[in-house]
Amino acid sequence: MSKFNHSVKVPTQYKATAKILKTALDKQKSIKSLIFEEKHARVRSLQAVLKHYSDNRGAVDNAIEETGLLKDNPNLDASLAKVLVTELIFGRKQLNGESRPVQTVRSYQEKLQQAISGSGIQKKEPNPRYVRINTNLLSLSEALEYLAGEEWRRKELPADASYADFLNAIRALEEDEFMTDLHVECVLIFHPKWAHYWAGHDFVHAKKFILQNKATCLAAELLAPPTGSTVLDMCAAPGMKTLHMCNVMQNKGRIYAVEQSKERYKALCDITNEAGCEIVTPILGDALTMTAERCPDVEYILVDPSCSGNGMQSRISVCDEQKDDKRLYKLAGLQIKILSHAMSAFPNVKRIAYCTCSLWKEENEQVVQRCLQLNPSFKLLSCKKALRNKWQNVGDKEYAKIGKNCLYCLPDSDLTDGIFLALFEKRRDGDED
Repeated sequence: MSKFNHSVKVPTQYKATAKILKTALDKQKSIKSLIFEEKHARVRSLQAVLKHYSDNRGAVDNAIEETGLLKDNPNLDASLAKVLVTELIFGRKQLNGESRPVQTVRSYQEKLQQAISGSGIQKKEPNPRYVRINTNLLSLSEALEYLAGEEWRRKELPADASYADFLNAIRALEEDEFMTDLHVECVLIFHPKWAHYWAGHDFVHAKKFILQNKATCLAAELLAPPTGSTVLDMCAAPGMKTLHMCNVMQNKGRIYAVEQSKERYKALCDITNEAGCEIVTPILGDALTMTAERCPDVEYILVDPSCSGNGMQSRISVCDEQKDDKRLYKLAGLQIKILSHAMSAFPNVKRIAYCTCSLWKEENEQVVQRCLQLNPSFKLLSCKKALRNKWQNVGDKEYAKIGKNCLYCLPDSDLTDGIFLALFEKRRDGDED
């Protein structure tokens, strides 16, 4: 007699997740869009399992193969097996229910664990949880006082600590410790374990704390618009960098925040209103149509255009992403247009920051190179020097005078999302490179 009760159904969240994974693998479709289309209520749990599979795909697939899980159980759906193994080994470490597939995978737990341990395939360690203080609503001292009251321990570094010391300290964070960032004062750093804790925290819902990766905070930090200045954010939604610039400016001055998508424009308006931004003027429109008449007296510009996004760690991919030269060519064309427009259309501009969440040279150094050729009245500043030389990853040295002045945040070495940054300044008479 079978030891399984065939009438027990597989829990809905596992079936829904397996369906998304199968479609993504078979049809090479975006997991993000498939999750968005999914009607199942527990979307966050679907996303968590798929992200774990994305990060550990090699280890999961290898363990299934090595243990003979699918070979021994030909009726077990391959996508469901991947979901269940991922949840058991890399997710919640347990499976719900007593359905036949669940019991089958549970019975292989020890073998799966041994296969993963002995495979030599490293489990991808998550990066820390970054939390930025929205100083419109909460000061740094108030945030530190709150954390102390909640029994968090602040880990402090000596004043002469190097960037390597800082990264080592992050890697060694205890679960009840936090740090303040070396470069962006109001960014707090927590152990990766607390990612979901902060996602549901009251301070985050109240917009006192903003869940923003440290790498994307460097854009406002490097642009450094002074209090009372006039700023143009050319591709502003969803508004995290707009809000950060508002904090840098102490909520004094003006920020024109441009977005052409109606849905994203609404998100931009919502976050700036909820976060207490008094100086933001949202504009629904195309960045390429903005003029000095529409946005007068602009001195500082952030250009953060659409890009391939291959540096984002929150991205969920279950296929080996191939470089799409045709798409990169189109994206770079648009990026050059927007950055060049920023350089040429606003006579009072002093400084421009260009930022992408791409690691492709076509969207980064090559865009910078072309825009400097088209706009010789601008020069590059050194991003590394702006960070007191406490940084390591810069651009490609093959791009003379460009690569060394640009900055990369790289996930494995900087413990952040993958981001590219370049900083331009309007030349004064007599300026040399």
